Amino acid sequence: MKRFTITTTVAAAALALTLPGIAQGHEPTARKAAPEVKELLGQGSGDCPSMSLCLYEDTNLNQGKAARIWVFPVTDARTDYTLRGHAAADKPSSGYMRAPNLGWTAHLFPDYTCGYEGNREAEAISFRRNDPYNSLNGHNGRAKRYGYFNKNGKWTKTKQWGVTEQTLYLNDRAGCIAVGAYKNTGALSPYINGDM
Repeated sequence: MKRFTITTTVAAAALALTLPGIAQGHEPTARKAAPEVKELLGQGSGDCPSMSLCLYEDTNLNQGKAARIWVFPVTDARTDYTLRGHAAADKPSSGYMRAPNLGWTAHLFPDYTCGYEGNREAEAISFRRNDPYNSLNGHNGRAKRYGYFNKNGKWTKTKQWGVTEQTLYLNDRAGCIAVGAYKNTGALSPYINGDM
């Protein structure tokens, strides 16, 4: 019985050394955590802090009454904010990006992954600085789809994954927010394969 206990203890110790999250010399440095998402009560673009993407609970930037505003800081590096389990998930109906000059981007994805990687459908709208999006419906955005694409008058011969530009409807569909400088967010504006 003692031999079994010792073997189990040694095996458990070896297992503990390989569990994820336990620092080891050869592991890469942990990714820096995204800044905290602030929640405010307010209305209008004036309540959106500088260098932020603000998503508003109600249409027209909460103009009917003060309601929740979720504030995502815009920094130089690309920062992705997944809303899985967050109070803002699938709640915003309008948005505004306050930035002092050109060179900044903010993208809203309806699922919990920012970007277009992998074999999955994905879509996003991007925000223009200092331009109110009184509704998140009816904006042109890029959408990754699986199907036939038409470009320069020719259709693809087989179904494939590709990116097209479409009118998107993202009211109450917020899953991931990506912000950053243009130079660091190129993957969020993928090449368009054509129309479907």
